[in-house]
Amino acid sequence: MIHATLTQFPEVSQIEIKKFPFIKSESELINVLKRAKERGAVVVTTLVNPEFNIVGQKYAQNEQIPYVDYMSDLIGIIQQLTNCSPILESGALRKLDENYFKRIEAMEYSVKYDDGKHFTDIGEADALIVGVSRTSKTPLSMYLANKGYKVANIPLVPEVDIPDEVFKYKKLKVFGLTASPNYILNIRNERVKVLGLHGPTNYNSIERIRQELVYAEEIFAKLNATVINTEYKSIEESAFYIEKFL
Repeated sequence: MIHATLTQFPEVSQIEIKKFPFIKSESELINVLKRAKERGAVVVTTLVNPEFNIVGQKYAQNEQIPYVDYMSDLIGIIQQLTNCSPILESGALRKLDENYFKRIEAMEYSVKYDDGKHFTDIGEADALIVGVSRTSKTPLSMYLANKGYKVANIPLVPEVDIPDEVFKYKKLKVFGLTASPNYILNIRNERVKVLGLHGPTNYNSIERIRQELVYAEEIFAKLNATVINTEYKSIEESAFYIEKFL
Protein backbone atom coordinates (compact mmCIF):
# COMPACT_ATOMS: atom_id res chain seq x y z
CA MET A 1 0.00 0.00 0.00
CA ILE A 2 2.85 2.39 0.79
CA HIS A 3 4.51 1.79 -2.57
CA ALA A 4 1.18 2.15 -4.38
CA THR A 5 0.53 5.44 -2.57
CA LEU A 6 3.99 6.80 -3.31
CA THR A 7 3.49 6.24 -7.05
CA GLN A 8 0.88 9.00 -6.85
CA PHE A 9 3.65 11.46 -5.91
CA PRO A 10 6.21 11.12 -8.74
CA GLU A 11 7.92 14.39 -7.77
CA VAL A 12 8.65 13.16 -4.25
CA SER A 13 12.08 11.54 -4.07
CA GLN A 14 14.53 10.46 -1.38
CA ILE A 15 11.89 8.31 0.33
CA GLU A 16 13.27 5.83 2.85
CA ILE A 17 11.09 3.01 4.16
CA LYS A 18 12.17 1.27 7.35
CA LYS A 19 10.54 -2.00 8.36
CA PHE A 20 10.24 -3.25 11.94
CA PRO A 21 8.74 -6.76 11.82
CA PHE A 22 7.81 -9.02 14.76
CA ILE A 23 7.11 -6.36 17.40
CA LYS A 24 6.87 -8.42 20.59
CA SER A 25 6.47 -5.82 23.35
CA GLU A 26 5.05 -2.37 24.02
CA SER A 27 8.55 -1.06 24.74
CA GLU A 28 9.72 -2.15 21.26
CA LEU A 29 6.77 -0.31 19.73
CA ILE A 30 7.43 2.87 21.73
CA ASN A 31 11.11 2.81 20.66
CA VAL A 32 10.04 2.65 17.00
CA LEU A 33 7.64 5.58 17.53
CA LYS A 34 10.37 7.60 19.23
CA ARG A 35 12.64 7.06 16.22
CA ALA A 36 9.81 8.08 13.90
CA LYS A 37 9.33 11.34 15.82
CA GLU A 38 13.07 12.09 15.65
CA ARG A 39 13.09 11.51 11.90
CA GLY A 40 9.79 13.25 11.19
CA ALA A 41 8.45 10.01 9.73
CA VAL A 42 4.99 8.69 9.03
CA VAL A 43 4.21 5.49 10.93
CA VAL A 44 2.21 2.83 9.09
CA THR A 45 1.27 -0.27 11.09
CA THR A 46 -0.11 -3.72 10.41
CA LEU A 47 -0.20 -4.69 14.08
CA VAL A 48 -2.89 -7.20 15.00
CA ASN A 49 -2.45 -6.99 18.78
CA PRO A 50 -5.27 -4.68 19.97
CA GLU A 51 -3.32 -3.61 23.08
CA PHE A 52 -0.31 -2.61 20.99
CA ASN A 53 -2.57 -0.61 18.69
CA ILE A 54 -4.13 1.29 21.60
CA VAL A 55 -0.67 2.08 23.01
CA GLY A 56 0.64 3.09 19.57
CA GLN A 57 -2.30 5.31 18.69
CA LYS A 58 -2.27 7.04 22.08
CA TYR A 59 1.48 7.66 22.00
CA ALA A 60 1.35 8.90 18.38
CA GLN A 61 -1.53 11.25 19.22
CA ASN A 62 0.26 12.69 22.26
CA GLU A 63 3.51 13.15 20.32
CA GLN A 64 1.77 14.32 17.13
CA ILE A 65 3.25 11.53 15.01
CA PRO A 66 1.36 10.77 11.73
CA TYR A 67 0.03 7.25 12.43
CA VAL A 68 -1.86 5.00 9.99
CA ASP A 69 -3.32 1.70 11.24
CA TYR A 70 -4.08 -0.50 8.21
CA MET A 71 -5.40 -3.55 10.05
CA SER A 72 -7.79 -2.70 12.89
CA ASP A 73 -10.72 -1.23 10.95
CA LEU A 74 -10.68 -3.94 8.27
CA ILE A 75 -10.39 -6.74 10.85
CA GLY A 76 -13.38 -5.24 12.66
CA ILE A 77 -15.47 -5.04 9.50
CA ILE A 78 -14.70 -8.64 8.46
CA GLN A 79 -15.39 -9.87 11.99
CA GLN A 80 -18.77 -8.13 12.00
CA LEU A 81 -19.78 -9.42 8.55
CA THR A 82 -18.68 -13.02 9.07
CA ASN A 83 -19.32 -13.45 12.81
CA CYS A 84 -15.87 -15.07 12.94
CA SER A 85 -13.21 -14.13 15.47
CA PRO A 86 -9.76 -13.21 14.11
CA ILE A 87 -6.79 -15.21 15.40
CA LEU A 88 -4.86 -11.94 15.95
CA GLU A 89 -1.62 -13.81 15.35
CA SER A 90 1.45 -11.83 14.35
CA GLY A 91 3.35 -13.21 11.34
CA ALA A 92 0.39 -15.25 10.04
CA LEU A 93 1.12 -14.19 6.44
CA ARG A 94 4.72 -15.33 6.75
CA LYS A 95 3.54 -18.72 8.01
CA LEU A 96 1.15 -18.92 5.05
CA ASP A 97 4.06 -18.22 2.69
CA GLU A 98 6.17 -20.91 4.42
CA ASN A 99 3.38 -23.45 3.97
CA TYR A 100 3.07 -22.49 0.30
CA PHE A 101 6.77 -22.98 -0.38
CA LYS A 102 6.76 -26.22 1.59
CA ARG A 103 3.98 -27.50 -0.69
CA ILE A 104 5.84 -26.44 -3.84
CA GLU A 105 9.02 -28.14 -2.62
CA ALA A 106 7.06 -31.30 -1.81
CA MET A 107 5.40 -31.33 -5.23
CA GLU A 108 8.72 -30.85 -7.03
CA TYR A 109 10.23 -33.70 -4.99
CA SER A 110 7.28 -36.01 -5.63
CA VAL A 111 7.37 -35.36 -9.40
CA LYS A 112 11.12 -36.08 -9.46
CA TYR A 113 10.73 -39.28 -7.44
CA ASP A 114 7.62 -40.51 -9.22
CA ASP A 115 7.52 -44.02 -10.69
CA GLY A 116 11.01 -44.98 -9.48
CA LYS A 117 12.78 -42.41 -11.67
CA HIS A 118 15.25 -41.38 -8.93
CA PHE A 119 16.65 -42.91 -5.75
CA THR A 120 19.48 -40.51 -4.80
CA ASP A 121 17.78 -38.62 -1.95
CA ILE A 122 14.94 -41.03 -1.30
CA GLY A 123 15.81 -40.88 2.40
CA GLU A 124 14.36 -37.34 2.47
CA ALA A 125 10.88 -38.64 1.67
CA ASP A 126 8.16 -38.33 4.28
CA ALA A 127 6.68 -41.46 2.74
CA LEU A 128 7.63 -44.10 0.18
CA ILE A 129 4.74 -45.70 -1.69
CA VAL A 130 5.27 -49.03 -3.43
CA GLY A 131 2.87 -51.22 -5.38
CA VAL A 132 2.14 -52.91 -8.67
CA SER A 133 0.89 -50.95 -11.66
CA ARG A 134 -2.64 -49.44 -11.41
CA THR A 135 -2.86 -49.28 -7.61
CA SER A 136 -2.98 -45.42 -7.65
CA LYS A 137 0.62 -44.74 -6.60
CA THR A 138 1.10 -41.53 -8.63
CA PRO A 139 -2.29 -39.89 -7.93
CA LEU A 140 -1.86 -40.63 -4.23
CA SER A 141 1.69 -39.24 -4.23
CA MET A 142 0.61 -36.01 -5.90
CA TYR A 143 -2.39 -35.61 -3.60
CA LEU A 144 -0.15 -35.92 -0.53
CA ALA A 145 2.49 -33.65 -2.09
CA ASN A 146 -0.15 -30.97 -2.51
CA LYS A 147 -0.62 -31.17 1.26
CA GLY A 148 3.11 -30.64 1.84
CA TYR A 149 4.41 -34.22 2.11
CA LYS A 150 7.47 -35.33 0.15
CA VAL A 151 6.46 -38.66 -1.37
CA ALA A 152 8.45 -41.07 -3.54
CA ASN A 153 6.83 -44.00 -5.27
CA ILE A 154 8.27 -47.13 -6.86
CA PRO A 155 6.44 -49.56 -9.15
CA LEU A 156 6.93 -53.20 -8.21
CA VAL A 157 7.88 -55.40 -11.16
CA PRO A 158 9.28 -58.91 -10.52
CA GLU A 159 11.99 -58.49 -13.17
CA VAL A 160 13.25 -55.18 -11.75
CA ASP A 161 15.04 -55.19 -8.39
CA ILE A 162 14.61 -52.35 -5.95
CA PRO A 163 18.00 -50.66 -5.42
CA ASP A 164 19.83 -51.60 -2.21
CA GLU A 165 19.92 -47.94 -1.11
CA VAL A 166 16.16 -48.05 -0.52
CA PHE A 167 16.60 -50.76 2.12
CA LYS A 168 19.30 -48.86 4.03
CA TYR A 169 16.90 -46.13 5.18
CA LYS A 170 15.46 -47.90 8.21
CA LYS A 171 13.37 -44.90 9.35
CA LEU A 172 11.70 -44.47 5.97
CA LYS A 173 7.92 -44.83 6.29
CA VAL A 174 6.85 -47.27 3.57
CA PHE A 175 3.28 -47.86 2.39
CA GLY A 176 2.38 -50.79 0.16
CA LEU A 177 -0.64 -50.45 -2.10
CA THR A 178 -2.53 -53.53 -3.12
CA ALA A 179 -5.87 -54.74 -4.50
CA SER A 180 -7.43 -57.97 -5.71
CA PRO A 181 -6.24 -59.47 -9.04
CA ASN A 182 -9.64 -59.02 -10.70
CA TYR A 183 -9.89 -55.38 -9.62
CA ILE A 184 -6.46 -54.59 -11.07
CA LEU A 185 -7.31 -56.57 -14.20
CA ASN A 186 -10.39 -54.43 -14.87
CA ILE A 187 -8.40 -51.22 -14.51
CA ARG A 188 -5.62 -52.51 -16.75
CA ASN A 189 -8.12 -53.58 -19.39
CA GLU A 190 -9.43 -50.01 -19.49
CA ARG A 191 -5.85 -48.72 -19.67
CA VAL A 192 -5.13 -50.99 -22.63
CA LYS A 193 -8.21 -49.63 -24.44
CA VAL A 194 -7.09 -46.05 -23.83
CA LEU A 195 -3.68 -46.90 -25.31
CA GLY A 196 -5.42 -48.23 -28.42
CA LEU A 197 -4.20 -51.81 -27.96
CA HIS A 198 -6.34 -54.83 -28.76
CA GLY A 199 -6.43 -58.34 -27.38
CA PRO A 200 -4.72 -59.83 -24.34
CA THR A 201 -1.20 -58.75 -23.36
CA ASN A 202 1.15 -59.69 -20.54
CA TYR A 203 0.13 -56.41 -18.86
CA ASN A 204 -3.54 -57.39 -18.54
CA SER A 205 -3.06 -61.10 -17.91
CA ILE A 206 -4.62 -62.39 -14.66
CA GLU A 207 -1.77 -64.86 -14.17
CA ARG A 208 0.79 -62.08 -14.56
CA ILE A 209 -1.08 -59.86 -12.10
CA ARG A 210 -1.15 -62.64 -9.50
CA GLN A 211 2.59 -63.10 -9.98
CA GLU A 212 3.18 -59.37 -9.46
CA LEU A 213 1.04 -59.32 -6.31
CA VAL A 214 2.96 -62.24 -4.81
CA TYR A 215 6.21 -60.35 -5.50
CA ALA A 216 4.70 -57.19 -4.00
CA GLU A 217 3.85 -59.02 -0.77
CA GLU A 218 7.49 -60.14 -0.50
CA ILE A 219 8.70 -56.54 -0.93
CA PHE A 220 6.15 -55.23 1.58
CA ALA A 221 7.56 -57.66 4.15
CA LYS A 222 11.17 -56.73 3.40
CA LEU A 223 10.45 -53.00 3.70
CA ASN A 224 8.18 -53.43 6.73
CA ALA A 225 5.48 -51.59 4.79
CA THR A 226 2.08 -50.58 6.07
CA VAL A 227 -0.25 -52.23 3.55
CA ILE A 228 -3.29 -50.36 2.22
CA ASN A 229 -5.89 -52.02 0.03
CA THR A 230 -6.90 -49.35 -2.50
CA GLU A 231 -9.73 -51.39 -4.02
CA TYR A 232 -12.77 -49.14 -4.47
CA LYS A 233 -11.15 -46.50 -2.25
CA SER A 234 -10.92 -42.86 -3.24
CA ILE A 235 -7.55 -41.12 -3.28
CA GLU A 236 -8.69 -39.02 -0.30
CA GLU A 237 -9.55 -42.13 1.70
CA SER A 238 -6.19 -43.81 1.05
CA ALA A 239 -4.39 -40.54 1.80
CA PHE A 240 -6.24 -40.33 5.12
CA TYR A 241 -4.75 -43.65 6.23
CA ILE A 242 -1.24 -42.56 5.25
CA GLU A 243 -1.60 -39.17 6.96
CA LYS A 244 -2.64 -40.93 10.17
CA PHE A 245 0.69 -42.78 10.19
CA LEU A 246 2.69 -39.72 9.20
